[in-house]
Amino acid sequence: MPPLKMPRPAALAERLDGGLKGRLRAVVTNPQILLGIKAALAAAIAWLIAISLPGTPSEYPYYAPLGALLAMYPTVAGTLTQGLQTVAGLTIGIVLAYLAVWAGDPNWLTIAFVVGAGVLLGGKLKRTAGGGTGIASAGLFVLVIGNENLGYSLGYLVQTVIGVGVGLAVSVLIFPPLNFNDAVGQMSTLRRMAAQDLKELGQALEEDWAEDDPRWAKRRDDLMRSARNARDALQYADESRKGNVRWRFHPRDVDRDFYHVEVLEVVASHTLNITNMLQDALHGTVRESPMPNEVRPVLQAAFTAVGEVLDLWTVEESDGGVFQAAEQSLRALERAAYETVSLDIPFGAAAAIGMSLHRILQSVVPDLRIESPED
Repeated sequence: MPPLKMPRPAALAERLDGGLKGRLRAVVTNPQILLGIKAALAAAIAWLIAISLPGTPSEYPYYAPLGALLAMYPTVAGTLTQGLQTVAGLTIGIVLAYLAVWAGDPNWLTIAFVVGAGVLLGGKLKRTAGGGTGIASAGLFVLVIGNENLGYSLGYLVQTVIGVGVGLAVSVLIFPPLNFNDAVGQMSTLRRMAAQDLKELGQALEEDWAEDDPRWAKRRDDLMRSARNARDALQYADESRKGNVRWRFHPRDVDRDFYHVEVLEVVASHTLNITNMLQDALHGTVRESPMPNEVRPVLQAAFTAVGEVLDLWTVEESDGGVFQAAEQSLRALERAAYETVSLDIPFGAAAAIGMSLHRILQSVVPDLRIESPED
């Protein structure tokens, strides 16, 4: 048995150092782990501040970490919004509780009033107080626990405001996330998926998929989900830059990103329309004849050519030859569709699909670097 070779100390240290950096990077970039660490830190700091306050508020220090917890959100703008909504909801709840106190000690009637009014106001003031049961919960606590004790209400409010302030400070100063990497990844996924779907529609032509083949529905569902994910990811990324000090060091053209998403949504819409038309046209319907065999190879080539264009869209490569090949394939499809028109098929599916492919191509033209193949 050959002797075991121990790695040199320098190599081992380098390996461990690289592994440690990778793990730390994974922790910092994982949004849920980062949010948990920041929430724990904010709650701890809020507690330390709360117990050091003078006067009555120091008797209720537990509301400070609660305020920090209620305010914490992955983005700075979200933390500010939730913090203000928490304070607004608490203030309204305190007012409701004091209105109920005038009717006497807590009983079934005053409790019902505070809870009912709080829930109604929460539904009406979603932007102001966050909706939900925050107003009702705050009012119920003040009514049942504090009752006429003004010190309790004051302590509750002051400590919550402190917690919210600490939560906002931690959100601003401790690794505020910029989520554009995820947004770019989702947009790239949508682009590649639309390109792949078009190419696989050529496969559907070649294999003559049945109308009830589950692959039709799967492609539609996957593409619609990807389009939603791209839009949601970009909106979330746009929110993450608001109030974020890191944005100054990592600027990005957000308007251009939204333009790209809008174009991709147009592409996805046309791709879905093509999928539906092809599913009906392959074998025909009660009122329509099947797609003529003569047009199928030309249509398959058009799917592949336009899919190649989408593959290169926004990629730093020369697009001239690929774009011109796609245009030529669409002209060939136009001729084939015209030649198959008859009295029985005055509006062929191939022509309609060709128009949708044309719209896809025109949607991405402004961002294509069009060069002649000779360049």
